[in-house]
Amino acid sequence: MRDDWQEKRKEWRKENKYNSFNSMKGLTWFDSHYIPIAKWLKGEGELPPPIELSLDPSHLCNFGCGHCNAQRYLKINVKEIRKDMRVMKKKHLENLIDFTSDWGVRGVCIGGGGEPLMNKGVWTLPSYISNKGMQSSFATHGGLIDDLIAEEMMYCRWVGVSVDSGTKETFKKVHKSNGFDKVINNLKLLVSKKEKTKSNIDIAYKFLIRPDNWEDLYSATKLAKDIGVKDFHARPVDLERKDYKQGIDINYKIDKIHEQFEKCHELEEDNFRVFTVMHKYDPEFKVHHTFKNCVASSLMLQACADGNAYVCADHRIEDRFRLTSHYPNPENIKEYWGSDKHRKLLQSIKVNNECGRCTYGEFARQIEELAIGTNEKDPMCLDFP
Repeated sequence: MRDDWQEKRKEWRKENKYNSFNSMKGLTWFDSHYIPIAKWLKGEGELPPPIELSLDPSHLCNFGCGHCNAQRYLKINVKEIRKDMRVMKKKHLENLIDFTSDWGVRGVCIGGGGEPLMNKGVWTLPSYISNKGMQSSFATHGGLIDDLIAEEMMYCRWVGVSVDSGTKETFKKVHKSNGFDKVINNLKLLVSKKEKTKSNIDIAYKFLIRPDNWEDLYSATKLAKDIGVKDFHARPVDLERKDYKQGIDINYKIDKIHEQFEKCHELEEDNFRVFTVMHKYDPEFKVHHTFKNCVASSLMLQACADGNAYVCADHRIEDRFRLTSHYPNPENIKEYWGSDKHRKLLQSIKVNNECGRCTYGEFARQIEELAIGTNEKDPMCLDFP
């Protein structure tokens, strides 16, 4: 049923199938990461460095989005994080970049556990990352962008702005803020900067679908196109998160949402792409694990402002999933990374019991099916086009 459903549901135009949301890009890491990870999990060889550093420079936010996956430690368990460890120091941010660059990490996503721009230390970070030979990106609610920050963002490969609405009214309901006009004007500023600088940045208007905002999908897509951003990206909020109590008992109006999706895709043109990402969910937008074990988390390193590194972006600020500390010395990471302790932690994780929606789930499926689950050497005949 799942395969048939996926074939019927359009996530992007066929002309745009080679995109960052298509999880098939994981196959490009087959030789460099999938095979080494599979061997390492069996106790053979070394674990390669992660591809991406997922960097949470701040555990603060000036919006109040109930669906945010950081709410558990922004509000509910905020006392667990020391006050002096809620914003990463600029010098340490640069130390982390220096360390990960030398280690071989390729990209840095600045976002995560709060609003990253609440930490002024990141306002000049993209150019620093670029000078180290790595790519950078920003995930932000967009309300704090100014001219200086917009200039810096032109060094980024992409910036995703979480608007999650198409009207002031819905924006206020979702974000508990009156900042809709500010965010839209900041998106326009980014588009203007891109045109002037000829930057390679992809600017995305992002929309996390909740049961109370889906009716804005088409108006938001139209607004995104009018602004001039390259991408509109929509996917469901994870209603099954343990801390999102208001969402657990709410169901999506699936058919109505798909009707909106179809209208949104009709707005696509060569310079405007629409992504309605569904392949990480079942037909009811519920969590659907297509893998059995935590085998893909080593593709990235999750570093948080509390000074610790964690298994993945989906288990930040959880002692059970803590790897090691990165503050004050990032070199601690290499002492832990690829160790027996690291391996045993990953092998102990019970995916179906401990994990909700997995950001890296499709990559995990690929590793299990192609690098671990087959007895055939080189099943894709990689040396032959």
